[in-house]
Amino acid sequence: MTNLRTKVQNSYGQWLSNYEWSHWTTLTTRYELTLPSARRLAEGYYKHLSKIGGVRMFWAAEPFDCKDGYHLHALMNVPELLPYNFLVNTYQFVSGNKELTKENWNRIQLMKYNPKLGAGYYCGKYITKNLADYDIFGK
Repeated sequence: MTNLRTKVQNSYGQWLSNYEWSHWTTLTTRYELTLPSARRLAEGYYKHLSKIGGVRMFWAAEPFDCKDGYHLHALMNVPELLPYNFLVNTYQFVSGNKELTKENWNRIQLMKYNPKLGAGYYCGKYITKNLADYDIFGK
C-alpha cells in the first residue's frame, strides 16, 4: 500500500509541476479551521484574487499538527503586477481580519515559487491523505 501511495503522490507532484506557479504559501488561522471551512477559505481567497484575472490556485487542506483544525498549502500563479502586500492583505480580509489589525492577524507564509524545491510534490502528498481536501481553481 505504501508503494502505491508513493506512486500516486509522485504522479500528482509531476502533474502539478507541469503548471506555471509564481508563489508557494502556507495559510493558517488564529481560530480552529474545520475541513469545510478550509474549502470556503480557499474558495474565498481565490475569488478575491481572481477579480484581477489570470490567477490559478491549487490548494490542499490537512490536519494542523500544532493545534486543532486544519491549515492550507497552496501553489498560486498570479500576475506579476500583484504586490506581496496585496496577496497578504487579501488573505487577511478573507480569513476574517477585516481591519488588518495585528491582534487579529492570521499567519500566511508566502514565498516566490522555486520549481527546484519540489512544492508540487509537497502538495501532492496531501492529496492521498484520508483527512484532506484539495482543488485547483483557474486551470
